Amino acid sequence: MSDRNAETHVRPHRPRPARPRPARARETPAAIGAAGVPLVVAVALAAAALSLYADVGNTGVLTAVMALLCLAGLGLVAWGVRRGARRSADRTLRPAARLHAELAGIEDADLSRRVPVPSTGDDIERLARRVNALLGRLESAALQRRAFIADASHELRTPLTGLRTRIELALDAPDDGDPVDTLRHSLHDVDRLHHIVEDLLVLARLDSGERPGLEPVDLGALVEEEAGRRTPPVPTTVKAESGVLVEANRPRLGRVLLNLLANAERHAVSTIEVTVHTEPGEAVVEVRDDGPGIPRADRDRVFERFTRLDSARSRSDGGSGLGLAIARQIAVAHGGRLYVGDGAYGARLVLRLPLAGSR
Repeated sequence: MSDRNAETHVRPHRPRPARPRPARARETPAAIGAAGVPLVVAVALAAAALSLYADVGNTGVLTAVMALLCLAGLGLVAWGVRRGARRSADRTLRPAARLHAELAGIEDADLSRRVPVPSTGDDIERLARRVNALLGRLESAALQRRAFIADASHELRTPLTGLRTRIELALDAPDDGDPVDTLRHSLHDVDRLHHIVEDLLVLARLDSGERPGLEPVDLGALVEEEAGRRTPPVPTTVKAESGVLVEANRPRLGRVLLNLLANAERHAVSTIEVTVHTEPGEAVVEVRDDGPGIPRADRDRVFERFTRLDSARSRSDGGSGLGLAIARQIAVAHGGRLYVGDGAYGARLVLRLPLAGSR
């Protein structure tokens, strides 16, 4: 037999950790002790009084009787304490059991339901309130998701319907109409589909919390670069200070400027003005146009997804209703703000970002 097989493996003894006793099991002996000491003292005093004043000759019988009374009293105390502890535990756990049953009955299709809030003033009541607040947020998120899916489906269906109609007409009557004109309008619908899908992908990345790398960006130079790439229908004037540095992701910040310029181009009548300057701790970009402007009541609504103001927007102008929503979300992700400012005419959109090194 080899030495290896002959070895005796002795497993070291590890004491098991003491299992915590339930609260009721811990409280019962303490309560019995607290009530038992006065009971024993009372029985002893009663025995002494009987032996002195009742002239009891056999003290052994008296001691045995008193001992039995003491044990009976302690038994009654223990029974009462345990019964009270059991009732207290039942009263405490009953709301928790109801809360568990209500949560088990709530499904994703019925997030409007709420759990009952017991008036107990303890952790169960606070937990029920927190659960209801969480259910409210989940319901709001579910409603927003459904509305977003419905709006996105509608936006995609509009150019798809136009594209399908033109192709069907061209196939049914190939000799009627100009094929080049049909292709031109079809390409316009394809471009709209491309822009909508691209915007949806950008929103999906932003919603996922993706954090791209940051680098120092000269905001004035980036504004001039983005404005120089475009061929706006009206003259665009850019007045940018040099050396306005911000910590940003250059492609995403360029997307913000592109969306602001595209929005101004759709509404401008004769001119667009873009300025870049600094204020204490902030870089400021202002994009103005001389179009119909944005009513004060709609200044926050224009940053909602798929929002178009009836007086200034239409689906025929190529806008998806997502440009300003994307721009604001990118600005917030960079620690900045994007809002509609006051102006003497037209619309004035203001982008504010922290200067590099100011955060």
